[in-house]
Amino acid sequence: MAALAREHLPAPAAEDFLAMLRPALRLVHAGEGDPVIAQLGGLPTLPINSWPVWDGHGTLSHVLSFDCAPVTELLPELGIPHDGRLAFFYFDGAYDDYQSTVGTWDPSTSPGFRVLHLHPENSTRAHITDAATPVPPGLTPFAPIAPIALTAIRTLTWPSDETPMTQAVWMKHGLVKEGSARPSEPVRALYDALWKLPGAGYNTHQIGGHPCPQQGPVEMEVEQLRRGLGGEPFAWDDPELQSAASTWQLLLQLASDDDANMMWGDVGQLYYLVSDVERPGEALFTWQCG
Repeated sequence: MAALAREHLPAPAAEDFLAMLRPALRLVHAGEGDPVIAQLGGLPTLPINSWPVWDGHGTLSHVLSFDCAPVTELLPELGIPHDGRLAFFYFDGAYDDYQSTVGTWDPSTSPGFRVLHLHPENSTRAHITDAATPVPPGLTPFAPIAPIALTAIRTLTWPSDETPMTQAVWMKHGLVKEGSARPSEPVRALYDALWKLPGAGYNTHQIGGHPCPQQGPVEMEVEQLRRGLGGEPFAWDDPELQSAASTWQLLLQLASDDDANMMWGDVGQLYYLVSDVERPGEALFTWQCG
């Protein structure tokens, strides 16, 4: 990755680009003997009466869970709490025959996603048992026969070439097309080479690192949601907004997965991001598809 950056970019720009790289855990289906890091689909283990519901719409689906301790050991740079377990939920629309869509453009749909940080301090009982929570009536879980075990591969990720963070680097080094803010040919050549690396590209389950967008920068979308929830104005070209968007950290990226019967739009991805990694239960959400 360093060699590619130095091959395609001027030396100062290459060093600035390399400084933006973030480690991540790429999650893949576990084979026999692989350490299991996360559970894809299936039934979570929850405190009593805590399965998330979107009032007036229906029950959210459990998409993935992982214990914090092994993740913090493999990816200490992420900085999430060491204790507890994170369970991720999303209202995909199947419950109400796709009448409801969760989107950052409409803050009133934010009850359609949830991240639960499960540990004694915020549970309704002193501990959580190992028994799976029964599926709520009317909900068909993902991977209904058995959850899919995921193992982790530590990797390096790079930011999208259109994020506020990378745009600032391209502008600083004159790597934009004349008369526009679009990256120049050296940048495009770098990213073309990066996408050819093993494990690069879309359709990747991932903890931490940089998100891999299918459309525009996901950091901008969750900042749009944050401002909408607070009743603040939003404009895509607002410099303050672009600066704020750079503070968001990817917590989980979840790809479409045929084996789990997960399809987010047209082979899309779900993204959960946090502004404070020590408070994962306050994550915001967006999704994109090609």
